Amino acid sequence: MVDIQKQIDYWINGAEDDIITANLLIQEKRNLHGLFFCHLVIEKAIKAHFVMKTGEVAPRSHNLV
Repeated sequence: MVDIQKQIDYWINGAEDDIITANLLIQEKRNLHGLFFCHLVIEKAIKAHFVMKTGEVAPRSHNLV
């Protein structure tokens, strides 16, 4: 059985780490790389929300329709 809270924490912790990296990159004027990390933050937040709402493991796919 999958621990749903552990899955949510996994995605949220990853998003928190990535937003720190995004901020550092943008401060250094590495905007494209910073924006890529912003994309990862959004994707991970969506996956955390998916897990919270469905009680299922988030898909490993990037297709989050």
